[in-house]
Amino acid sequence: MATRRPPQRLGPSRLLASLVAGAIAIAVNTGLLAGADAVGFVTARGGLLRLVKMIIGDLAPLAGLANLWTGVIAPATASGAFRTGFHVFVGLLMALFYAYVLEPVLPGRPLIKGLIYAAIVWLANAFVVLPSIGQGIAGSHQLGAAGMAGFAVIHTVFFVLLALLYAHLRGKPKAA
Repeated sequence: MATRRPPQRLGPSRLLASLVAGAIAIAVNTGLLAGADAVGFVTARGGLLRLVKMIIGDLAPLAGLANLWTGVIAPATASGAFRTGFHVFVGLLMALFYAYVLEPVLPGRPLIKGLIYAAIVWLANAFVVLPSIGQGIAGSHQLGAAGMAGFAVIHTVFFVLLALLYAHLRGKPKAA
């Protein structure tokens, strides 16, 4: 009786597949957020960057970097290019985290994995990041129900698209 070999993954490496899938997903996400802005639909944006700036701004004087922070770094973080770069960087980090940590252990097909990842990150953003920067749970101090729902949908599109693209790029194992 022949022994069965485990199915082989086709397609690019985890690294390449996650970076390509992440780049496409973050480009779509950025486009959807820009589209929402263009029609005056306000969603939660930049919460993580604001939290990071708050933490670094509080730590800068302790590290003797207060002048550098207030004179050079903090003003640079206010530019649109920096904010977009930070958004892309975080998106790519999330793609790498998905490929190397979550995808191998999450249950279900790629759609389910993407929905689970979206829910985990949305909960962290809604209950940790946004309240920490004074925007309330899920941004409720700044957003109405439509803005919170819109953000959740646009956010979920990123994670589902990431999971679906990653699975596609990695190839599906052939049936034995």
